Amino acid sequence: MSLRGVQINEGAIGANVAGDNREFGLVCNGVAVVDKAQLNTSIKLRRPSDAEALGITPQYDAANNVRVHRHIAEFYRRAGEGRVLHVMLVGQSVLPVAMVEYAKQLTVASGGTISDMAFAFNPYAGYAETIVDGLNADINATIPALQTFAEWSDANDMPLHTILEGRGITDTVLSLADLRDFKIEGNVLQAQKVTLCIGQDWRYAETQDEIGKKFADVGTLLGVVASHAWNRNPGEVATQNLSDVARGIWLVGGLSNHKKYDEVYDALETLNDKGYVFPIRYQGTAGWYWNDGHCCTPIIIDADGNINQHTIYYSHTMDMSKRMLRQVYLPEVKKPVELEEGILPQDMVDYYNALGDNGFGLLSGRGLISGGRTQIVNLSVEETQEAKANNRPYTELLIDKILGVQFAVTPTGMINEIIGVINLRRN
Repeated sequence: MSLRGVQINEGAIGANVAGDNREFGLVCNGVAVVDKAQLNTSIKLRRPSDAEALGITPQYDAANNVRVHRHIAEFYRRAGEGRVLHVMLVGQSVLPVAMVEYAKQLTVASGGTISDMAFAFNPYAGYAETIVDGLNADINATIPALQTFAEWSDANDMPLHTILEGRGITDTVLSLADLRDFKIEGNVLQAQKVTLCIGQDWRYAETQDEIGKKFADVGTLLGVVASHAWNRNPGEVATQNLSDVARGIWLVGGLSNHKKYDEVYDALETLNDKGYVFPIRYQGTAGWYWNDGHCCTPIIIDADGNINQHTIYYSHTMDMSKRMLRQVYLPEVKKPVELEEGILPQDMVDYYNALGDNGFGLLSGRGLISGGRTQIVNLSVEETQEAKANNRPYTELLIDKILGVQFAVTPTGMINEIIGVINLRRN
């Protein structure tokens, strides 16, 4: 018994379900700093000063003809300090296609928290640009490798999206490969987990050596992605003006052939249709904006109404839904379940359905998805055998010990264009 009258104690705090706990990654060529930043080592940053304390400064970039600090600084300029950025520097002889193995190390070292990883290519001195289908040959070869890497990450419960620096594109930009119809040995590649960035802050690029002039600002794009919710378009006009007039950043947009926007203007609609990401400006509005969040894949809708991940924000919707569902269902693994005549009773079906639906409800309540649906596959013993024989989802908890579930998630929509009609009226 207490004489306090009223007692109000602080409650325990459970897992964070409302916050944004995404972390980000960057793999790029660089040079080791004695007793500080080392190659092939995971570095965890929260602000540019963390990198500078390791010797990665603007002077580091200038001395080594690289753009490591540039990408990190641009990431934090857009994302804001406090965001976790995992960085791995690799030697300048490492080509982008070989960065995948280092990216796996970085993904594991992060604990699987990386939702988006950028790949920046700082070639060695004397590097000769070779063009294939309008793209740098080494970048061209890396697109399928990054899709394979993303599939590996997903198979290991660490789903993520990748952003590749599309440096050194051809001057004849209309000859660039169509990323919506990108063929490997005659087959269309569906690299829906890969975004190719070919945009640059032209005035910054102009300060670089001949190799550096052909870089693309993947740090800026990654920072934009990190700066807002994962279902948002990196080209959002209301919030994503890339320009900083006071600091002279992003005052002139260009492509990674070091051509200014004005020089390639007539080709931009075609490049947008082909799935490239680059800077644009809007008449009557100051500043520069990313054109969209395209992925290197065709736009597909099948007979059942399923759509593929042809934009960054659709890729995020799939990845973050998977992460959520894994979190809510993992505690159910290896629990005993009572059965009725070998199948799940209806109350357990309702329970498992509710787990997924409640998770979708949380995402929907935060405006991240439009909705989601969970359906437990609960068949009779005979129907289960038929489903197994035909490689269809099934639930069998005695021998195979598998709970079959079908999920469907509807992403939020996006306005890319507003088309209207206006007339002069006499009244």
